[in-house]
Amino acid sequence: MIREGLALLLWTAPVAATAQSAGQWHGPEQIWAATCGYCHDEGVGPQLRGRKLPAAAIPPVVRQGLPGMPSFHPSEIDDKELAALARWIARSPAPPQERAR
Repeated sequence: MIREGLALLLWTAPVAATAQSAGQWHGPEQIWAATCGYCHDEGVGPQLRGRKLPAAAIPPVVRQGLPGMPSFHPSEIDDKELAALARWIARSPAPPQERAR
């Protein structure tokens, strides 16, 4: 039990360490880089960019979280910032694939 709790704490620490208060972000790209990209660009979570996800589908997942994904509260990302992030994700092209070495 303690081991699982420690693993969860260590897993969520990078997100908590980089999160800012709502209203302090400087655009959706900064939110993505500081909170989302840590997992979604590194293969921990699914890649979201380039999938043409509907922007309206993103905020409920961000607010509620999923198994393995933390939820983000309005005190961390306010509704206006979240709406901008959702539009940015929905419109973003897929990131370039890393070339095999």
